[in-house]
Amino acid sequence: MNEEGRQVLMEEITRSLEEGGLMVVSDWKYLEAGYSVRGTVRSLARSAFLKDMFVQYGDRFELIAVEDITKDGAFDEAVRGVDAIAHTASPFHFKATEPDELLIPAVRGTASILNSALKHGNTVKRVVLTSSVAAVREPTTTPRAVKTKGSAVAPDVMYLASKTLAEKAAWDFVAAHKSEISWDLVALNPPFIFGPSLSPAPTVEDINTSQREIYDTLSGVRTGARLQIQGNWVHVAVAAEAHVRATRVAAAGGERIIVRSGFFFYQELLDAAADLGIPNVPRGEPGSTKDIPALATLETKKVEELLGLTQVTSLRDMVAESVEDFRARGYPGFTA
Repeated sequence: MNEEGRQVLMEEITRSLEEGGLMVVSDWKYLEAGYSVRGTVRSLARSAFLKDMFVQYGDRFELIAVEDITKDGAFDEAVRGVDAIAHTASPFHFKATEPDELLIPAVRGTASILNSALKHGNTVKRVVLTSSVAAVREPTTTPRAVKTKGSAVAPDVMYLASKTLAEKAAWDFVAAHKSEISWDLVALNPPFIFGPSLSPAPTVEDINTSQREIYDTLSGVRTGARLQIQGNWVHVAVAAEAHVRATRVAAAGGERIIVRSGFFFYQELLDAAADLGIPNVPRGEPGSTKDIPALATLETKKVEELLGLTQVTSLRDMVAESVEDFRARGYPGFTA
């Protein structure tokens, strides 16, 4: 289905290029589907690469500066005239020392864009929120931990709480303003988003947080018991396509949808690299996780039945794509 003539507001980057991986791939997916895209960025100068990247789409791709997403009215102009909003901007990293570093931009940023949509988004019909599986699996645990322990909790707990509270704020907003809004809400709940990014990342320090997990594992930073840790992942292209379909499919309105490609152990990333014959990658304990069951199973029925989306890339192929990307960027340990 072609969406020519419809416009989506896409938040590109919040605080750094690190956070822009999914956003940029989603831009491409929306544009390919026929949408026009209005992207919000903190700095037009720092985001010039986006205009260059999507130059072939002409005036169907535009950028508008929103310096602080937490301010009231920050998105007032950006939401005018758009048909849909993809709210993807939220800090994702495990470096925070205080919960508010993540909670304030996540929760206030969500409230800010929804308030703007309420007041000035007369043409908006759908808001797609990028949430997290954390908001589904642990809806009370991580916020309670942050509330009781504050900065004593681990940075990953701070992040999980920020995503959980941001999604809760979104649903609470919809419930409070149900009679006033012209749009409905869809929450997408992905786990780690793996796979090559279209964003510039000239050094390893610029890699987005999810892909840094791949790089650190393959380069030997993650070792020992940390290789036995398990998790879930989704390919970046699948996550981006889910945003486009969640924007388009009427039946998705009001739903929370887990978007997942598969389950993994970090050891399996090394096993995949070995199977691919990638040199200079540690081996860990090959096959050691083969018979260990998953601690939790994520239900993907909604993404398959509502959005018609299934996984098309294996963990092995994702590792191959990632290594090719690392080599193309000249990262240490992966030079061609």
